[in-house]
Amino acid sequence: MRFLYLVFAVLLLVSLATPGHGQKKVCPGRCTLKCGKHERPTLPYNCGKYTCCVPVKKGK
Repeated sequence: MRFLYLVFAVLLLVSLATPGHGQKKVCPGRCTLKCGKHERPTLPYNCGKYTCCVPVKKGK
């Protein structure tokens, strides 16, 4: 019985140690077919077949 508790504890720790596994990130910009002139495409998020576009920050 102790062995089963040990196996369960190890599996629980491993599942907690993998951050974001299986979770989709939310697009910080907008999901669209094509990014605008003042936007840049980012890594794929939860947009599906669309592209996640983030506004480009203007430097001063």
